[in-house]
Amino acid sequence: MNKRLLIITCHKLDENNGGANASKAIIHCFASLFDDCSLIYPEFENTSHYIPSNYKLYPCHDSRTRLRKGIDMYRGVVGALYYCVKAHLKEHQYDIIVIDHSVTSTSLIRILKRTGAKMITIHHNVECTYLRDNGNERPITYRIPYNFFAKKAERDSLRFSDVNLTLTEQDAAVFRSWFNGICVRHWGTFQWQPIEEKIFTEKEVGQTFIITGSLGFLQSQFPVSEFVRRYWPLVREVCKHARLIIAGRNPHQLLIEACAGQDDISIIPNPSDMGTLVEQADYYVCPINAGSGLKLRIMDALKQGLPVLCHQVSAAGYECMALNNGLFVYHEENSFKKALRKLLVTKTSRQAIYQAYKKQFSLEEGTTKLHTLLKEENII
Repeated sequence: MNKRLLIITCHKLDENNGGANASKAIIHCFASLFDDCSLIYPEFENTSHYIPSNYKLYPCHDSRTRLRKGIDMYRGVVGALYYCVKAHLKEHQYDIIVIDHSVTSTSLIRILKRTGAKMITIHHNVECTYLRDNGNERPITYRIPYNFFAKKAERDSLRFSDVNLTLTEQDAAVFRSWFNGICVRHWGTFQWQPIEEKIFTEKEVGQTFIITGSLGFLQSQFPVSEFVRRYWPLVREVCKHARLIIAGRNPHQLLIEACAGQDDISIIPNPSDMGTLVEQADYYVCPINAGSGLKLRIMDALKQGLPVLCHQVSAAGYECMALNNGLFVYHEENSFKKALRKLLVTKTSRQAIYQAYKKQFSLEEGTTKLHTLLKEENII
């Protein structure tokens, strides 16, 4: 396709976290549909490993002083992308501009709209919900202006974009309830690397449960601590030899204290090989009960063929896996007991879970869905 495409992302693409991995999948899907692609992104090295070769790359270097950043924040300029994009658009024209995550468009949305390009915003979550659940992690002098302008950017991008795409249908429904007549479509999210064929050797199922993630964030530390206190005793009642592994980046001291003295719980901070830990477990648990968007760590379990026990908030976007007996959902103690019993008696093979995951979340599936959505909205 010969239309000129520009993607602007605020995520550091060499990082291994939910936002960065979702952005990489987005960038790869668009690369499969467009020949003339450009990308503005926070600079990093080794771009060839993460970005398709058909992109023209425009890295953004943030050389602002700390004082300048503080002043900019109160002017609504949340990051250095503002200056990079503004200068770039003086010399380049595009038919389609994709804003990867609404926060990226802070103070830019009207400038982008004036170019005459078709505007697409991809919303990784409902940002105001994310800020509500995680906002206290930042100093108040940063938090007040950032939260104000991030929320404004989210609402402006919804109103001014020709198409808004979301990772879950739940987020799309929230956005549609805010404004009448806006175009919001559920796209989903996908693995950014090809999913290889994999043959599992079925083994006897044990009683090892695993939780992974960034364990220093409020959105993780409180739900994981609550799981240890409120739900793990229920697992012990049913599984006499149960073992829980909690692995991830920078576990908070409150979580460490919550697990102290419990011999059947192990915390592994900053593991060097998370994939092996997940592969060696029997069941994956995602207890995150706040926020929005799609919890990408669940994919780490599905690609190892592990059945997932998760809170209903974390189940958003994975409904297809519940239909394939790969996902078991709870929202309080009684539903947890039912979901746990069903998990234990449902003998879905790792191979079957992996095949269902591959069918629903492959890069090829994401590209096909994107092509259909853009065609239906007359973007291509």
